[in-house]
Amino acid sequence: MPRTARPSHATPHTQIPHRPPPTTHPHPHPPPLQAATAAATYREKSHRGGAQEEEGSKASNLSLPSPEAAKMANAASGMAVDDECKLRFLELKAKRTHRFIIYKIDDKKKMVVVEKVGEPVLNYDDFAASLPANECRYAIFDYDFVTEENCQKSKIFFVAWSPDTARVRSKMIYASSKERFKRELDGIQVELQATDADEVGFDVIQGRAN
Repeated sequence: MPRTARPSHATPHTQIPHRPPPTTHPHPHPPPLQAATAAATYREKSHRGGAQEEEGSKASNLSLPSPEAAKMANAASGMAVDDECKLRFLELKAKRTHRFIIYKIDDKKKMVVVEKVGEPVLNYDDFAASLPANECRYAIFDYDFVTEENCQKSKIFFVAWSPDTARVRSKMIYASSKERFKRELDGIQVELQATDADEVGFDVIQGRAN
């Protein structure tokens, strides 16, 4: 007998719907040229940031000096000046009550003080005799003279007396304090630097006054 074909019990094929592949960027990482440019930019910014921090650090150091720098600045500005120094000078300039004034630096007080005041009747010789041979001093001398036109005039001399025989340390202190001290005496007309008697002689005074 011919065989009868058995009915098929196979499950019909189910077609799986097509899913498109996930979308991806063609270049997940930036191209080499772009990456190099970005790296260079980053390095430049980092360098600038470091430079700014360094400049800021320098500025901070400048605005906040060390104690050593502060001490040097104070030393450079010179010694303090006693109030009497300016008072006696104003009397000489305005009232003509003194012929000369001798100033010295007091080592204990750490300031410039008045050592001697010369009366109006005294003369140049008295002034010169008041300058110690081996010690530094500042001095003011009020010089009266008559011009060729027969006019009575006067000149206020500032003398920085620093003899060669004085101690080196004393010379340095007087030299570094001179400008600070002169600023306290408004009205100085002639300045002399003298290391011996000849440099502050009467002929020098006469020559500088004219």
